[in-house]
Amino acid sequence: MLKQPVTQKRLTNVAIVRLKSHGKRFEVAAYKNKVLNWRDGIEKDINEVLQVITVFTNVSKGDVAKEQDMKKAFGTCDQEEVCRKILKSGDLQVSDKEREVHMEGLFRDIVQIVVERCVYPQTGRQLTALTVESALRTIGFSVKPEHAAKKQALKAIEALCTELPESFARAKMRLRISCPEKLREEIRKYLLEEASAQIEEESAPAGTGPCSFTFVCGPSHYRELDRLTTVTHAGEDVALHVVTATVTGQGGDANLVCTGIAALVENATTASMAEVSSAAGQEERRPRLQAQPHAPPQMQPQLQPQQQQQPQQQPQQQQ
Repeated sequence: MLKQPVTQKRLTNVAIVRLKSHGKRFEVAAYKNKVLNWRDGIEKDINEVLQVITVFTNVSKGDVAKEQDMKKAFGTCDQEEVCRKILKSGDLQVSDKEREVHMEGLFRDIVQIVVERCVYPQTGRQLTALTVESALRTIGFSVKPEHAAKKQALKAIEALCTELPESFARAKMRLRISCPEKLREEIRKYLLEEASAQIEEESAPAGTGPCSFTFVCGPSHYRELDRLTTVTHAGEDVALHVVTATVTGQGGDANLVCTGIAALVENATTASMAEVSSAAGQEERRPRLQAQPHAPPQMQPQLQPQQQQQPQQQPQQQQ
């Protein structure tokens, strides 16, 4: 009779993060879905990430790393500090399904950021997520699991605006800058010439108060404007405020409403609805034409036995 060991602990819900340094291998045992959250900054508590705050040389066998090896490789023997370094730069072993789920979620996050920061250049309206997904696949954009979604989204926006300029454009920002009266002309000249801004509103100072400019410009000029207010005119009461991070087209503009794409969509929708209604009308007429059928054939064989039995019962009554 074979005896099976009952004291073995199987690694069923453990993700091993491995790091090789100075010829030694160091491992930590973490939860599968927490390592990526830790690297993205979502999870802050290391106790929620690691199964146990211990550095191993082999998690499967339970071999704990020696302090002198950790001191040589990381410069410290503190278990938690070494675990943090391994979590940050170690290699994570994940299954194919987990990797696929992570890539899909990362791709959706990238698409959402692109939707929020891009517009259709002819109308100024935001694009749909389906349009962005199709365009990213068309240009061959690939998702990198080790990079953040925002960083990859900015590269995706640059690629879309370069390869598909007729369909994608970076949305502009609406900003407001306030300054003293003595700097009014200088700021206006800088906005028009350097930042290529479109001034929407300019308020004159009341008495000795500051004046302000509300304008629209491209996001690429934000750093220059911030440097203008914080470095060039530092201490001179010049301030920059974000009014709207993404400027989209308004519904009242006729050029934004009457577009070729909208007309094509409406025509296609109308044609499809007409086809559906005509098909539905034909289906409604078919049962009406067949609403007057003859007596069901099942009733006739039921009447025949009754007719045959009646002559047999009448002679018995006469007798």
